[in-house]
Amino acid sequence: MDLPASTLRLNSHLDLALAPLQRDLQAVTDRVLSALTDPAARKVVYLISAGGKRLRPALVLLAGLSGRTQDHRALIETATAVELIHTATLIHDDIIDASPRRRSQPTFHTRWGTERAVLMGDYLYATAFTLLAGLSAAPVVRVMAGVCQDLCRGELREVEARYRLDLQESDYLSIIHDKTASLIGGCARVGAYLGGCPSKMIDRLEQFAINFGLAFQIIDDCLDLMGDPRRLGKSTLADIDKGTLSLPIIYLTRQLSASHRRRLFAPLRRAAGACRTGAVGPVADPAFLARVAKAAKESGAIAQAQARAAAFIQAGQDTLSAVPLNGLSHTYDALANYALSRTN
Repeated sequence: MDLPASTLRLNSHLDLALAPLQRDLQAVTDRVLSALTDPAARKVVYLISAGGKRLRPALVLLAGLSGRTQDHRALIETATAVELIHTATLIHDDIIDASPRRRSQPTFHTRWGTERAVLMGDYLYATAFTLLAGLSAAPVVRVMAGVCQDLCRGELREVEARYRLDLQESDYLSIIHDKTASLIGGCARVGAYLGGCPSKMIDRLEQFAINFGLAFQIIDDCLDLMGDPRRLGKSTLADIDKGTLSLPIIYLTRQLSASHRRRLFAPLRRAAGACRTGAVGPVADPAFLARVAKAAKESGAIAQAQARAAAFIQAGQDTLSAVPLNGLSHTYDALANYALSRTN
């Protein structure tokens, strides 16, 4: 079943990177939809058909094609499972963040309610591991099970770190490693394994993907402060609104005097106090959010975070400098360039 071209739209910067994978990515999309035949599960089709970058299944496929003995069916099934896992995380994350929009569509919990959203996320996880169990590839199942643990741990740690103006860069990086980079790294690892890559090459492809994932999340956090909601397909200024300290904000707090920091972030401290008394909710002060975003931009904190992302991308590219990639090195370079130049 072919979807309309609009449902597979790509950021223009991704065209070069994903061009060799388009046929297989379409096969993954078709397989995702065919795995969701239960009437209850069909409620999520609108979100999957809304597009998305398909970066995670693309990395499974790309790493697989970088080897010389690909198991094509297993790569498609694994990429499908990865997309289901990723969609489950988005549904659950949107509940936690009270997000109204995803991929320019109403979030699942906004459209169908929180109870159905929690259960749908669980259903997608179960469906993903049903597909993986059918591969008779125990290492793939082990990697993805570990990734799901990392994802949950990262989200838990992020919730626990809310409102912490003393959050350190190392804490932030550990959180985004678990909640974002672990899945991206796992995609490359299982893809390389199914592509028949030798163990050292598998490790290097995973390391590239982890660095890519760290950079991707940092840029995402920068876009939350300065991006266009229409291009992003979701709300901006959402992180600071819920008390989440991203890397640009961590850099900003370092630059401010203690008195300036107290004044600027006073609404956040009040929200933290309300949270401790059980009155959980966003800061919901547009003027405060705008002041913080402006300060992060004018202080150079956003530019500093972007530079940190660029350093991760360079480190990732360095890991592949001597790796034979089956003629696909330009695709990895295009992915690296996309991570730093993206606007959505």
